[in-house]
Amino acid sequence: MLLDLSEIVMRTGMHAEVDLDQPGVEDPELVFAAPLKGHFAFDNGGDLVSIHGQAQTALQIPCARCLTDVEVPMEIPVEEHFPVADILNPTKPPEEGAEFDTVVSTVVYLDQGKPILDMDELLRQLIITEVPIRTVCSEDCAGLCPQCGANRNETPCTCGDQPQNTPLASLGVLLQNGSGSAPDSE
Repeated sequence: MLLDLSEIVMRTGMHAEVDLDQPGVEDPELVFAAPLKGHFAFDNGGDLVSIHGQAQTALQIPCARCLTDVEVPMEIPVEEHFPVADILNPTKPPEEGAEFDTVVSTVVYLDQGKPILDMDELLRQLIITEVPIRTVCSEDCAGLCPQCGANRNETPCTCGDQPQNTPLASLGVLLQNGSGSAPDSE
């Protein structure tokens, strides 16, 4: 969703509201299981344009143990404050010694002199920060067998009983013997 901010940045005290209802935002890493819905308020406080609101959706995220897709509901709070000067000139480099806020330059651009807010990009950035680092389908998920790849939640696996022939198998012998020296190789 692209929003023209030219009117709100010129009128101090202006208030506007926007509803959002769309399938999701474009990102190859995000798989939406539910529509992205939200309500946002825009306020011009003189030198800042504030955006307040809340969005809801659900993502499909693979379980970290068994790779089964898990539907994860998400609440995305939106609380942004953009300086009017940065909205009017989003590509302006920061002054010496000033901090550079990269959010404005990544979500606002000029189209024929009008500042346009890419609401999808703003929401994409906020959603990415809310994605859990590790997702599991259940706390007792048994995961995948490291040898054959079978999902141990669905079928028992007997691979653990078989001897392993790997390049590091001789190190396993050391651990089993409990000694610190290598086996004799005469």
